[in-house]
Amino acid sequence: MSVHPFPNPGVPPSLLSPMLAVIGPLPRPEQEAEYAYETLWNGARVIAHLPGDGSVCLLSQAGQDVTAQYPELQSLAGLLPAPEAVLDGEIVTLDGQGRPSVERLQQRMSLHHPTAVAHAREDLPVQLMVFDILYLGEAVVQLPYAARRELLDDLDPTGPGVAVPPAWPAMAAEALEHTRTEGYDGVVAKRLTSPYLPGRRSRDWIKIKNLPAAR
Repeated sequence: MSVHPFPNPGVPPSLLSPMLAVIGPLPRPEQEAEYAYETLWNGARVIAHLPGDGSVCLLSQAGQDVTAQYPELQSLAGLLPAPEAVLDGEIVTLDGQGRPSVERLQQRMSLHHPTAVAHAREDLPVQLMVFDILYLGEAVVQLPYAARRELLDDLDPTGPGVAVPPAWPAMAAEALEHTRTEGYDGVVAKRLTSPYLPGRRSRDWIKIKNLPAAR
């Protein structure tokens, strides 16, 4: 599958590349207030481009157009105001307990024929967890994480199949314990002052995984 032609030359194509985290430990207690903590979803990373014409284009981390595989996520177009927008998020498929299931997501990702995808909307529905914004009428990647997160929360693009999961400022241990209790993979610590760096892996984002419980 070819890379999707970018529909509007006014938005830098570099914004289609997600910022990546490093794997590491929780920040030390004297540093934890410098970060916010988000759930580690372990789904399919996508950059969602909304040209402002009522459509949605979903690009995978590798830059492939996966829009047709998740037609239910076209609802995202109606959840934001008119200006063109670029969002960062993760597609997940939930199990019976409401927890992300890698196995169910892999089943959904393997489907490409329109008929199979249409049936899967009922049996293997997906949800887009939106956690960052790169563009809203103009680029906002230069803003610190805290400002981008405030902008995203104010926009609140939540609706059928789309959610903005919470972030916990300065609550490292609490966030990690919450994800452990709820059965998630861990947290991502994001430095409050960090800009968004498209296509780069940065220590400003730290992925902390929950360890399996000792037997």
